[in-house]
Amino acid sequence: MEEQSTSGFNRDVKDSEQMPTEQRQPSSQQEPQVVMHKWSNVNLADFQPHTETYAKDPAETSSLSSIAVYPVGTEDRYVEEHSYWAWLSCSGCEIDCHTPLKWFTAQQGLASSVAAMSLFATPAETETWKKQIFEQLNERTKREQNNFQHYEQAIEQHVWVKKGSMQWWKDWKPHKWMDVQVMLEQFKGYDGKQDSILFVYYMHYGEKKYIHVFLNEVTVLVPVLSDTRHSFAVYTPERTKQRWPIRLAAATEQEMHDWLAVLNLACCECRGSQGPPSHQAVWSVTCNGDIFFSEPYQCLEAVPYPVPCDQMVWRQIGGHLRQIECNSLGIVWGIGYDNNPWVYTGGYGGGFFQGLASSTNNIYAQTDVKCVYIYENQRWNPVTGYSSRGLPTDRYMWSDASGLQEQTKTNTKPLSPQWTWTSDWYIDFKTPGGTDREGWQYAADFPASYSGYKTMKDFVRRRRWARKCKLTTTGPWLEVPPILLWDISLIPSISAPQDGHVAVWGISNKGDVLCRIGVTKQNPSGTSWLHVGTDQPFVSVSIGVFYQVWAIARDGSAFYRGSVTSENPAGDCWYHILSPLKQKLKQLSVGRTTVCAVDESCNLWFRQGITPSYPQGSSWEHISTNVRKVSVGPLDQIWIIADKVQGSHSLSCGTVCHRTGVNPLEPKGHSWDYGIGGGWDHVTVRGNSLEPPRNSLDESGNRSEKLYRQESGRDDRKNSNERMTAVTGKEQDKH
Repeated sequence: MEEQSTSGFNRDVKDSEQMPTEQRQPSSQQEPQVVMHKWSNVNLADFQPHTETYAKDPAETSSLSSIAVYPVGTEDRYVEEHSYWAWLSCSGCEIDCHTPLKWFTAQQGLASSVAAMSLFATPAETETWKKQIFEQLNERTKREQNNFQHYEQAIEQHVWVKKGSMQWWKDWKPHKWMDVQVMLEQFKGYDGKQDSILFVYYMHYGEKKYIHVFLNEVTVLVPVLSDTRHSFAVYTPERTKQRWPIRLAAATEQEMHDWLAVLNLACCECRGSQGPPSHQAVWSVTCNGDIFFSEPYQCLEAVPYPVPCDQMVWRQIGGHLRQIECNSLGIVWGIGYDNNPWVYTGGYGGGFFQGLASSTNNIYAQTDVKCVYIYENQRWNPVTGYSSRGLPTDRYMWSDASGLQEQTKTNTKPLSPQWTWTSDWYIDFKTPGGTDREGWQYAADFPASYSGYKTMKDFVRRRRWARKCKLTTTGPWLEVPPILLWDISLIPSISAPQDGHVAVWGISNKGDVLCRIGVTKQNPSGTSWLHVGTDQPFVSVSIGVFYQVWAIARDGSAFYRGSVTSENPAGDCWYHILSPLKQKLKQLSVGRTTVCAVDESCNLWFRQGITPSYPQGSSWEHISTNVRKVSVGPLDQIWIIADKVQGSHSLSCGTVCHRTGVNPLEPKGHSWDYGIGGGWDHVTVRGNSLEPPRNSLDESGNRSEKLYRQESGRDDRKNSNERMTAVTGKEQDKH
């Protein structure tokens, strides 16, 4: 880090020579000669001014309109009213709150007239005198400011510069990495606010050019995990729309983290956004396990003109998770790739964040274990059968999942230097789609859909190999042992529950449905798990604002849990809900009156016909395709992680999207607003209970919402469940 500083008061000497004659007239009759005197430290207690010069009139001595101290012997030549000083200011003073101020009391060494006036003045006269002095000080300040407005402002300005050599992914074709010089310039403006600019200098046909971005326009800084480069992406609203960030790569991972820490701190200083996330924050997780949060605007869900999703500013927080869930009470749970549950401690920072970018407490060590996968590919030969000799157009015989990159057991490395191997390579028999006894999957050709059994039309096969690696980092997270979880859901409370307990439901890694007991705002980790019986393994669960619990079984069917209340947190029984035709559901989310689900083909479905007396609804309606995850908030906001979003250069996978036009009269909304992406894997808005500004367009919707609140608040759950059982004989079977 290089530091440059400039300070001072720039004044043209000619201006002082052009001052009026009456201001330049010396006290002596001789022709004055301007002498540049140096400042000297003078002890006022020992310095006795000439009384015939300075103490002719007590009113004059009490005036503080102009004060200056000169070396001894020069005071006869200058009169304080006609000094050449233009400005005098003090940076501050230290006051002891336990000692009375002595600004207006007599002290040893002061002029006799001032001492006499201070000793014999009445309290009323002293107050009047103090008031006059303050008025004179204010008048002097105004006079000096008006007289010297044409001068250049005298300020102290600091500029910090950080330089380095990096690589930049070019914006134009052919897209490739090129060597660049990067410079971060931080400075304080005249208003005292921090601002920063990031410059990227590059050579184009022998000419030096640059691109730049103001850090107060940066919406997110994202580490990009790669086995070849240590890179990160810089997003602005415009580049978010284009799906084309500024991507920079450092020589080492430590250098990348240093740049990320400096840039994140500079962005926070420019925006004044430091400290932990609020209870209303929107949380998200990238495909690499990095955790981000964004403070929502109140108009984010406004109808009909919401704040665009690409304007949201995301901040990274330490830790490593696969999934995260929250509610509006500030309780946040997460699940790592090793299925260990974690609870948020209230801090911020951790990881590579240091100093002001991280809190000093509530930061703990965190570990996570992740599997690295490679694929062994083979093609059938009429003579030798399946072998590792493929066609010239085939993929690599050892490759990644796409087949575009060659990956073998020897050249495959951990995800980054922070990760270390904890096992050897082994065959993964849990590959999606199933395997045979040797772990193979069969298909007609590369690439295609694979199955665990061979047919006469299958000419290729593949086998997935896995190896575990471990990450050790820090963040504001505490582990909740001992049960491993696959899914987690917190009730999206709009207000604090009366008994203080928060409903938390989870799915274990074995498919068991669990209910957490003792979760409160003061004890977010709870005390124990309560097992909820099922007749088959489950994969997803979600609880709504009014204790509506929905879940998805491993076979893709949906279930509704009846009679769940704050007094009966586990409920009574499961009610089967038919899935969409020929589709298997894999994940769902429940809000206030909205239930949305995602199937294995990445279709998004909306549950119609949900009422307080008929909470399981009537049918599924298709909304969108290419959806990976869905999150429904306490105000029935619908957010998703979408794939295949069109950008300026290519399709983007893993994009955070927001459903616009959602209101009680149109709960499905009408279009998507695309936000940050790609590379995102999870988002949750279940903590955002900020009510958008109301207008005349949704007054009727507001009335229907109040009606639903009134009906949902009744304590007739048992009667409601009985009616539901009687009405839904065609669609559901009671288990």
